Amino acid sequence: MPALHAQHSVADKEYGAHPVPPNARLGRWQVTMSYWSLLSAMVWLFYGALAASLYGTRDAMIAIALSTVVFALANIMMTRLGIRHGVNSTLLTKSLFGRWGSLFTALLVAATVLYYAIFESSTLAVAFQSYVKHGDIRLWYAVIVVVMLPLMLGSVQSWMAKLNGVLLPFYLVGLVSILIAAGVKFGHGSHWLSFSGVVPPEGRSFPGWILCFVLYMGIYITMPTTIDFARFARREDERFHEVVTFGWVFYLLLFILNGFAGIYLVQLVLPTEPASETGVVQAILASLGWIGLLFIVISQTRVNTLNYYQSSTNFERILSTVTSVRLPRFVWVTAVAVVVFLMMLTDVFSYLQTALNWQGVLVIGWVGVVLTHFAVSRRDRRFGPVVDESMPRIGWGLIAWIVPSIVGILLLEVSSVPATARQSAQLIVLVLSVALYTVTYLLTRRADDAGPAARVDGAEVPSAVH
Repeated sequence: MPALHAQHSVADKEYGAHPVPPNARLGRWQVTMSYWSLLSAMVWLFYGALAASLYGTRDAMIAIALSTVVFALANIMMTRLGIRHGVNSTLLTKSLFGRWGSLFTALLVAATVLYYAIFESSTLAVAFQSYVKHGDIRLWYAVIVVVMLPLMLGSVQSWMAKLNGVLLPFYLVGLVSILIAAGVKFGHGSHWLSFSGVVPPEGRSFPGWILCFVLYMGIYITMPTTIDFARFARREDERFHEVVTFGWVFYLLLFILNGFAGIYLVQLVLPTEPASETGVVQAILASLGWIGLLFIVISQTRVNTLNYYQSSTNFERILSTVTSVRLPRFVWVTAVAVVVFLMMLTDVFSYLQTALNWQGVLVIGWVGVVLTHFAVSRRDRRFGPVVDESMPRIGWGLIAWIVPSIVGILLLEVSSVPATARQSAQLIVLVLSVALYTVTYLLTRRADDAGPAARVDGAEVPSAVH
């Protein structure tokens, strides 16, 4: 592997190589509206509908409420790390995984949000084809990618917040309107609350609400994404952001509003069909016709601004770290759009869930290691992680991340694995990563010989970057 190029040019507007300095921090509204583009993804409606379809409506609702609490609590630490030290998720893990190992963080985030971009874009293409009832789906794929491209060029520092701030009220009003229309058209009632799920009791190794909670663990990708956006926030706004932007207010809308809406729509409109990626689209179109289609366009425009931003900036971090190549943002966004289109041509819905399951396991392992490190390392919580080139190429923490993740993938994919282990694979990965990193940390921790210049001191840029 070539030598790492840590020194970036002054044109590094996304601060991929060093922390965001105080004079580059942004106001509350700009950070909040940029990050809240994540609220409108169709995948959140789908996850709610899927959980209820598998294990029952009531168990799904319990799990969604529990997930809201857990995600909000975990993201308090992620928010504080991002705001206080100004580092992105890659820099944050340099002291854990090493100079080369931290690039796996960037690769994981880039690949995961790329798959979400593929999912959301495919959903929009299916919506247009279903409504128009004409045209090859590949043509709609191309139209969606080309038309969306100019809107994907914004960043947190530019007009990403403005676009999403304008569209957010339309999304919220549209979602409520669709729920009302579905109730009027298909009949109100409480029967959707009593659905018990297609997985019979004998097929469940754990109560349904636990299995639904495990399903939602696969969405831990929001945690490294929190860090990538929180680093742009001002320190005086920390309390606001850990409650509203990245905290319980955000997850109340993300999981409970969207999740319950997805359950209600699919159970009411398509009660005899299993939840699918396209089922939510069909339910929306059946409820409100062309207005429903417009709602889907708004939702996909909003969420893909984040997907394209995260994917392009994280891929850029990888290339600019291992080479001296520097490419304009337009080139990166265009490259992501091309990859999205090519992947959409491969019948994405046939394998997307498997890919997201694998990446979900990797993200769970990552979260376990990161939360454990900053829970046990008071030094790094106070002064921030080491971000200079004094770190080894590969850190011991990488083992505590990768080994449990491989175990999790095997539990999911090997047919001879007992159902109990398969259905709790994500929980097993989390426990293993926490335990393994704790042992690794206790065995390998070194004396605090890194001076302030080698660390992120508050929001200061480190003085030595080789």
